[in-house]
Amino acid sequence: MDTVRDIQTKIKIMKKTMIKIVLSAMSILGISFLIWLVFLLNPSLSYAEQTQFGQITVYHNQDLMEGTGLILQDAIDIIKRADIYDESLRIQLCLHDDKLYPKLFPFAGGTAYAFFTKAVVYASEPNFQDNSASFKWEVNNYELRKYNLTRLLAHEFMHNVQYYHDPSYQILSTLGAINWKLEGHAEYISREFKNDGLLKDKIAKYLLEEGKEHVGFPVFTLADGTIQILPYFKYALVIQYLMEIEGLNFDQIASLEPAIDKPFEEMMKWNSQ
Repeated sequence: MDTVRDIQTKIKIMKKTMIKIVLSAMSILGISFLIWLVFLLNPSLSYAEQTQFGQITVYHNQDLMEGTGLILQDAIDIIKRADIYDESLRIQLCLHDDKLYPKLFPFAGGTAYAFFTKAVVYASEPNFQDNSASFKWEVNNYELRKYNLTRLLAHEFMHNVQYYHDPSYQILSTLGAINWKLEGHAEYISREFKNDGLLKDKIAKYLLEEGKEHVGFPVFTLADGTIQILPYFKYALVIQYLMEIEGLNFDQIASLEPAIDKPFEEMMKWNSQ
């Protein structure tokens, strides 16, 4: 039979063993985290090639399509019209032809996404020759859908612009959630709604599309055969109303209450006048 001293000795040994196991596990996790972070922040470690187009560095493994530079320049010309655009911004565009990198970001999803000053093509097939990004998703019953590639890239680049303008707001307001203000602002600029004088016409279009049945993610088809996401269209209209009718700037909109309900109701009231 073990004595009290023997039991105490065994307990001490068990505690030391447990501490060693915990410290070893933490060390492994810490090293794994650092490796993940290094790869996330340095796409050049994942991609074989990088090509410079002005302020955009494109990371890719396959040869770039003809017309890539023209699409990127058009996207940059669009985002330059945003009041918060900064000429010193440098963007890293990561294409989807790498098996590892696009999946590294914890909140990766959609046809493309953006974080910090990086834009990543994710679940879509970009074609720089016909200016489209096509995709078939299960949630949409594998319906073939296409984005206008210039618009898609301009939208993601606008998220880079937003981050560059106010990193803390962009990060803290999007942790695992959609911020309608950021998405609406990115859509407002990328779709070139700014000062187009068509807000009431577009509200009528939104109300028409909202009343229809939709397959999967609600979208509607534009004249060029590409699609626009209906909720993002709504967000963009509210941003246009707040900026052009109410006279608010980006920072003032960011300081409003998180919910879209009140500004949407105010926009609809204005629209009925």
